[in-house]
Amino acid sequence: MAGWFETLRTDKPLRNLALLAGATLIAVVAATAAVLVQAEGVRAKFTPTAMYPGLETRLDQVAKIEYTLARGMRAPDKITLVRGADGRWTVAERKNYPANQDLVRKALVGVSELSLYEPRTARPDWHRNLGLLAPEDLGSATRVQFFGKDGKAMAALLAGKVPDQTSDARGQGMIYVRRDGENQTWLARGRLPLFQTAQDWLDTTFLGLKSGDVRRVTLWAGTDHPVVMSRASKDDTDFALENVPKGRVTRGAPVVNGVANTAADLTFDDAVPVASLDFPATSPQVVIETFDGVRITMVITGGGGALWAKIAAAADPALLAPGIDEKAAETRAREIDARVSPWAYKLPQAAGGQFTQSMDLLTHEDGPAK
Repeated sequence: MAGWFETLRTDKPLRNLALLAGATLIAVVAATAAVLVQAEGVRAKFTPTAMYPGLETRLDQVAKIEYTLARGMRAPDKITLVRGADGRWTVAERKNYPANQDLVRKALVGVSELSLYEPRTARPDWHRNLGLLAPEDLGSATRVQFFGKDGKAMAALLAGKVPDQTSDARGQGMIYVRRDGENQTWLARGRLPLFQTAQDWLDTTFLGLKSGDVRRVTLWAGTDHPVVMSRASKDDTDFALENVPKGRVTRGAPVVNGVANTAADLTFDDAVPVASLDFPATSPQVVIETFDGVRITMVITGGGGALWAKIAAAADPALLAPGIDEKAAETRAREIDARVSPWAYKLPQAAGGQFTQSMDLLTHEDGPAK
């Protein structure tokens, strides 16, 4: 050690280099400490807070929710959710077809629970980087607005990008947001639905049938070649083909069940007023009969992957299972008919494929299957 100090004392260039290295080290340590202190100071100064304090107590006053959606070079689209006099929400862009009430509740609660977690940039020229450039400015942000019964805005925000792998212990994610009309941006904690099409908001559980309800399904009803699938009781797992042509046999219970059970699990992709589509007299029909005395008739039009159906329901006492009240059947049939008859429904491609199965596709020639 003494030799080292003696060398530094006698070797001026080496001594200067050592002093310079020491000064640099001190500067680096000081700068690091300053950054840490500054960061700690920023964190200490900002406490996460609700984006719209008190909104959770006024959600019953929200009469309309409006989404403005970016469409690139095209004009932005809008999705408008409207609360009716009965408190139920509908989708204005689908002629006030019933909305999925659970999704609307998630939107209401989601905005009211958004918590501003950390401040981000307030520079407008950086909004695009966070996905917060307004849709009418060719940005990708989604505008969400709540309006009261008086038409005044109760909340208006722009939702942007979702940072990768940001989820806390409660399962809530992070998203960049800013209040509409303000430049300040935030990293917020919370969840809210940001669906991009009107049909995403529709209530698709429209027939209300369960798997045990269906007694008989008839494809190509009213033609010379119907396909009839039925079961004797709710306890029967499998449907059977009633009218298999001579010399042919069914392709098996899984195939037949797949077609028949489609009726119970049926949803739809879109809905429009029934008067907006043409249903020729020659349109194929599917008839669904239930154990509780309801007959549902679907008339199908279109082709390929765009099959549409209009639907009517009526009670039929001949279908009643033992112990089922005829008046209950009439009530249920009226409820279904009132709900679905004003509309035409776009069937999912899989359901359309099942409902257009022919006897030739559901059976094969008797003997070893080819």
